[in-house]
Amino acid sequence: MRNAKIVCTLGPASDDTETIRALSAAGMSVARLNASHGTTDHRRTVLERVRSVDDETDSPLAVMVDLQGPEVRTAETDEPIHLETGSVVRFLEGDTATPEAVGLTHSIAAAGPGDTVLLDDGRIEATVEDVQDGTVTARIDSGGELASRKGVNLPGVAIDVDLVTPSDERELRLAAEENADFVAASFVRDAADVYTITDRLDEYGGGDIPVVAKIERAGAVDNLAGIVDAADGVMVARGDLGVECPLEDVPVIQKRIIRTCVDAGVPVITATEMLDSMIRSRRPTRAEASDVANAVLDGTDAVMLSGETAIGDHPVRVVETMDRIVREIESSDEYAETREQRVPTADDESRTEALARSARYLARDVGASAVVAVSESGYTARKTAMFRPGVPVVATTPTDRVRRQLAISWGVQPEYADYATDIEHVLDNAVEAAIDVGAAESGDTVVVLLGMMSGLDGTDTANTLKVHVAAETIAAGKSVVSGRTTAPLVRIPDGDLSVLERDSIVVLSEEFDGEFTGDLSRISGIIGARPGMTGYPAVIARELGVPMVSGVTLPSWIDDGEVATIDGERGVIYEGDVRQRSGDR
Repeated sequence: MRNAKIVCTLGPASDDTETIRALSAAGMSVARLNASHGTTDHRRTVLERVRSVDDETDSPLAVMVDLQGPEVRTAETDEPIHLETGSVVRFLEGDTATPEAVGLTHSIAAAGPGDTVLLDDGRIEATVEDVQDGTVTARIDSGGELASRKGVNLPGVAIDVDLVTPSDERELRLAAEENADFVAASFVRDAADVYTITDRLDEYGGGDIPVVAKIERAGAVDNLAGIVDAADGVMVARGDLGVECPLEDVPVIQKRIIRTCVDAGVPVITATEMLDSMIRSRRPTRAEASDVANAVLDGTDAVMLSGETAIGDHPVRVVETMDRIVREIESSDEYAETREQRVPTADDESRTEALARSARYLARDVGASAVVAVSESGYTARKTAMFRPGVPVVATTPTDRVRRQLAISWGVQPEYADYATDIEHVLDNAVEAAIDVGAAESGDTVVVLLGMMSGLDGTDTANTLKVHVAAETIAAGKSVVSGRTTAPLVRIPDGDLSVLERDSIVVLSEEFDGEFTGDLSRISGIIGARPGMTGYPAVIARELGVPMVSGVTLPSWIDDGEVATIDGERGVIYEGDVRQRSGDR
């Protein structure tokens, strides 16, 4: 199973239903709808297509509406224009662009002489010479082809633009009406901006939609701790960071953001130009493969594809390539080592974090195949993922929307499970989910973490941690001799062991009051219907060192010769062979 998730931007090359389905099959977990391009009505149509694909697939597929925000972009053009190095160009608000005058979505008149204007992620650079009546005149220092609607950055200059633009209002309304799974907020400066987006969503009826804060400005890096605390997720938007901050600072900023988010249990997405050459090429560069690998090694929850899937020639191939790179890194010793070295500490005031961290180490110590987080809101599952356990995290939830929202969290395999009325049904659902996703097999040990289930029959605490065996329980009684064994069940009414054709679990009725005759070495375990710890069968079990459970009458439907497992420590008899196999995986 892959831990780091893949976010794909949908665009002209990928927003039809067939391609969305293929992207999902290739490994896409979240479909990103970029509001900087296209129309709101078209995004509504694409969102509906994503939902239809999610309905027909087993793995959840979430939708993220990414707001354009107060971003300055160049005017829309049919063909690129060429800005000549050394030429003088005027920048002003407008909807046309020529080599002499470039229209912008917002005025940049806050700039002054000597300020730098960067176009298209810094590919074109200019220096301001004059500002008059809202028009900025600048000399092109490094020219090039300027395509339609490219980003404009002025490092160190505060552009006076409202955080939520009129176009953002339309996108927020769309997200609320269509129950989007996430909204990504662009150009967030501090925690107050995150709350502003949340409040505006609430006005449209979408106050429960998680907000992902995009870190794109140098000021946001300075306010990182507050933003992480306020947001439901964070995106490392390296494109704008790379023009807002010195380029050499971006790798360290990326690592700092990822580490801060992991320590806080907040999902983090690493974005921008991860496999950029694959927009046209069928193979990534070696540097791009290393870039993806480093983000995965740092512990990112998700990696994001932008133009590679939105406008690229091979969108599905790109996702398949990303999937292979991530899986290869996650199977390495280096990955396991970094994961073990970077386990966060639990908040002293959080019971859920304490239990989730304990679940991580408990799963390791008992050789569990998976941790199953039973979670109504997704909170417990996200906290489980926070501690990066060495086994899959299977999350069961009775809410389909929560199931989709967990698709962005590291290592979480979300599964829908109906509401259960008692603890036993909850555990059964948890085990079934682990088996369904392939995280465990019948007979494996799993660690189950129940979150906020105090209303269930049989529980009296808000959170419960339990080691559970993924198998059908035949019966339970009193542990006499600990240990675990698997063998055929054979009822011995009179103690005659000559009927044992091979090593077997001896089953004694309550009427048995004699002694064994024959080869004692054929006894692998003993199940006695008569309660007690000191009778003849108990003495023999201790002498032989084989597990024994007393006070158990097997159901009549259990036939002689059927294989079962005695767990002498728990006093439980399981159907079939449930000996721990985790060490062989």
